[in-house]
Amino acid sequence: MERRQFVKLAAAGLAQNQSLSKKHYKYRFAFDAWINDVRNESMPLENWPYGVLDDKTVDAIIGALDLQAETGYNGLDIIGLMATYSWPVDVVSVADRDRRRRVNKIIQAAHDRKIKVICFPTGVYSWGFDDIIQHDPAIRTDNKHVMNPLRTESWAWQQKIYDYMLDNYEIDGFHLESGDQGRCRAKECMERWPSDAAYHCYITAKAADYLRSRRKDLILTAILIGYSVWGREFTEEEKGELVKLSRSLDCIFDQGHGQPFIPQPQRRTFIQRLSCDYGTSGGIWIYPPQRWERLRWFLPYTTGTGTHIKQLYEDGGRGVMYYQGPLINPSTEVNVAFGGRILMDASRSVEDVLTQVLESLYKPKTEAAHRKLVQIFERAEKIYFEQWNNERIAAARKRPVPGELHLTSLFGASPNAADYVMEPYLNTEGRLAYKQGLIAIYKDLLEIENDFRDAGRVGRIKKGIEGALIDINNVAASKAETQVWDDRHVGRRF
Repeated sequence: MERRQFVKLAAAGLAQNQSLSKKHYKYRFAFDAWINDVRNESMPLENWPYGVLDDKTVDAIIGALDLQAETGYNGLDIIGLMATYSWPVDVVSVADRDRRRRVNKIIQAAHDRKIKVICFPTGVYSWGFDDIIQHDPAIRTDNKHVMNPLRTESWAWQQKIYDYMLDNYEIDGFHLESGDQGRCRAKECMERWPSDAAYHCYITAKAADYLRSRRKDLILTAILIGYSVWGREFTEEEKGELVKLSRSLDCIFDQGHGQPFIPQPQRRTFIQRLSCDYGTSGGIWIYPPQRWERLRWFLPYTTGTGTHIKQLYEDGGRGVMYYQGPLINPSTEVNVAFGGRILMDASRSVEDVLTQVLESLYKPKTEAAHRKLVQIFERAEKIYFEQWNNERIAAARKRPVPGELHLTSLFGASPNAADYVMEPYLNTEGRLAYKQGLIAIYKDLLEIENDFRDAGRVGRIKKGIEGALIDINNVAASKAETQVWDDRHVGRRF
């Protein structure tokens, strides 16, 4: 970047952050996902997802709202304000007085910051109905987590939950996700809907149409996870079902956990057929590891998401559900701030946006330190993802390279191992290269760590790098990779 551009950008300030360009996204959603994903304290002994809504949860969500509002997000998409695994049969006892107070505090905080609240209170006929299904035999199917959509009783239960949410909380919309727990595969359902996409489009449209009848101003989105299998594109017939579904929605989010079901070469033409907007989750994201100490990793991904977001806009996409996380982690904080700013103006270069984010958060004392910090974030992303071999990863996973990267296992009763520095992501040579790159970054940080008014952020970057180095060395030691873990050998060629 030219020096003049660098200085001009650093001086741009908050005024540019708050103005919308011609190339702004309509749906700039901060996807907190589950309520404790942005929590700044780990939950080391809790299985995922952790559903406790306490004051620490609320404080973290509101703290994240501050950054989200500052950087341009206009929606908060959040799961688990009420039920985590299962709604009670009477529905209303899902929340006691303290939980209702906390939920309302979150909603009010979002509204105070001009952010809409999009709620995932339950899946569509699935996720959250376990106790109700056990209670009511009429709605059971072959899947213990899914209600039978051919039963009027199923719709009555779904309606009760929507009515409870609408009658008791000032939410602005619903995240409709029908496929995360599978589907009804009983004979009658398979005869009616042999296609998974047709099944999910039908029940999602039915839910959306009811909600629209209750409140015409609701923001209604559908999430396509489960509409097909990762790695298989939609057929023309399935695309037709989605086009029909789009008449009932404001935005369809083809998130891309494995990969988008609509590949990029087809995306522009498909978007033009829709009656609603289309979006993704930004191309790549890290799902925050619930049981890990929050400074254990340092992995920015602004180049990956920025490149995707710019291309998506040119193809006609107007929505992104951008994953959030614990903001105490410096790479997460920058990823989140970067996402909001580039969604405000997709015409800007990735480097310009990253430069502005780091100027705002780290308050550099010198231009040289500022420039080096930008390079550090860019290098930290590059040195990790350059070690990936997409063919190797896809073959090992038996599905495409992930959009959603899990640093460790979702499920467990204690902090799990660091999967992201193990096969198939990194092999021996990759672990060595990643380790050497992190060490070089750490040394560069030592040279500039006093050149910022950053409220301890550089120190937290160092902690994250230390954690990553420990994980690399532990994996290497367990595999007898002496050339990786024994620093007397680091630097030798294979």
